[in-house]
Amino acid sequence: MNDEPHNQALSPGTRPRLAAKARVQTDKLSGKLVLLYPEGVLLLNETGAAIVGLCDGQRTFQEMVTTLSERYGSSPDRLSADVAEYLDRLRKRGLLDLISEGDGQ
Repeated sequence: MNDEPHNQALSPGTRPRLAAKARVQTDKLSGKLVLLYPEGVLLLNETGAAIVGLCDGQRTFQEMVTTLSERYGSSPDRLSADVAEYLDRLRKRGLLDLISEGDGQ
């Protein structure tokens, strides 16, 4: 699985969604958003929380980039690579499912 090319399955029409084992929650002590999963916890910064919050399996990767571009006033071209890299890191940890364009899920 680690031999897969970087972002192999991520295309503009791919719909990312959090894996069933992962969930976002507010940490009771810090008040910060965290991504919980059986093996641990990932503290989400503002940008990470924004990206993860859009991983609902309904929005396409392109729609996510457009939304983030409008929210942060940044170029979609510039954001696209950063968002793809972040999603790829989540996918490699098993925290993200990628629904391909043709999948009716």
